[in-house]
Amino acid sequence: MPYCAGRVSLRPAICGLLPHPPIVVPAVGGDRLDACRATVAACREFARRLVEADPDRLLLVSPHSPRRPDACGIWAGKRLRGDLGAFRAPGAAVDLPHDPELADELGRSARARGVRTWDIPPAQLDHGAVVPLWFLQDAGWSGRTTIVSLPYPGGADLRAFGAALGAALGRLGGSPALVASGDMSHRCLPGAPAGYHPRAAEFDREIVRRVDAGRLDQIDDVDPELRELAAEDVVDSSLVAAAALGFQPHGHEVLSYEHPFGVGYMVAVFHDGRAGGGLEALPAVAREAVAAALERRAARTLPQPQGVLAQRAPVFVTLRRRSDGSLRGCIGSLEAMCEHLVAETANRARAAALEDKRFPPVRAEELADLRFEVSVLSAFMEVQTMEELEPRSYGVVVSDGVDRRGVLLPGIEGVDTAAEQVEIARRKAGIAAGALLRLQRFRVHKVEEP
Repeated sequence: MPYCAGRVSLRPAICGLLPHPPIVVPAVGGDRLDACRATVAACREFARRLVEADPDRLLLVSPHSPRRPDACGIWAGKRLRGDLGAFRAPGAAVDLPHDPELADELGRSARARGVRTWDIPPAQLDHGAVVPLWFLQDAGWSGRTTIVSLPYPGGADLRAFGAALGAALGRLGGSPALVASGDMSHRCLPGAPAGYHPRAAEFDREIVRRVDAGRLDQIDDVDPELRELAAEDVVDSSLVAAAALGFQPHGHEVLSYEHPFGVGYMVAVFHDGRAGGGLEALPAVAREAVAAALERRAARTLPQPQGVLAQRAPVFVTLRRRSDGSLRGCIGSLEAMCEHLVAETANRARAAALEDKRFPPVRAEELADLRFEVSVLSAFMEVQTMEELEPRSYGVVVSDGVDRRGVLLPGIEGVDTAAEQVEIARRKAGIAAGALLRLQRFRVHKVEEP
């Protein structure tokens, strides 16, 4: 029977990008690990989400796996093994079962789309595969795994290969995970491995902007000269993963970006199958927590912390009067303080109702006139220029780098420019005018009562 190359819908548990610098693995990084702590934390967060999503299988695209000029490679062998012995850390190793079913299906799917493939003989995995897999394995991943390589630049249609990958995963069914391995520009700072170029950081900003906006279809639409001078290996692997999704992101999020050693590292979620779903229960959690506190009883009918509600994230709870829309209380934190979003929301709701020093404590008779809003914050990302801020889309954290921090949520009425947003957050933090500021931005998923 002829193989059908038709599009099969892919619904992954999670898909995203992990960097592959060996230095982010503790056994390699040692006392230099603190310089890349944002990347390490984001890699662990991505790995935690992947394992909690419980995918049926994992596929990883590595730009450092063996290549051929005009064909994409698929690792063979019963087990996929590798370590970081070349970086003086042989104990940092991965050992995962190969997935021959997916490998075979992928080969057929690629050929049906005119993309050649070849089997990579069993050998030690490259660090482009080992580093991401180390974080996933350390978080608890032990399932079926497939690793693919890329052709030489321009040697094959990567969009077609990604579509073949997505169709193969979709045809096998279940809920797979898909990870692209890649580092951004290797020339961001003087002394960088590939030498410094003053425009290298511009490339990184362009890629971060596209991913943050969910424009995965534009991830390879970068000035070729800029891409060449950046000395990157992130675009092709990310393009393959994005094409597997049909360039349809969901719950996309940049978890971190930094370039501490001159190489840009980005950790990002392209698609999270659990994103958003379930958060609509949080306003009811907030209301019940406040009602219980006012009535001096235990909270009733709170949802179980399952799925997205089991995640840890910072939360702000806002109370507004239904009668006139005026603010009645707002309390939140920049770090998750509880084990899951249900408890986090309940705690912040009680604080917003009873501890916001701008207002007297809420009284029981006011509850009927209050509308509860819950804002779940994304990971924070460093901002280098004011142009990266957009007060309608991003919240901002302003700090002095020591002990003062101010925060402003996005979409605040009357705050129309980045300069206004930063100035308000600076004043809230009590930071002197003219002080050197550290800026971070974040997105918010807001759910509110009708």
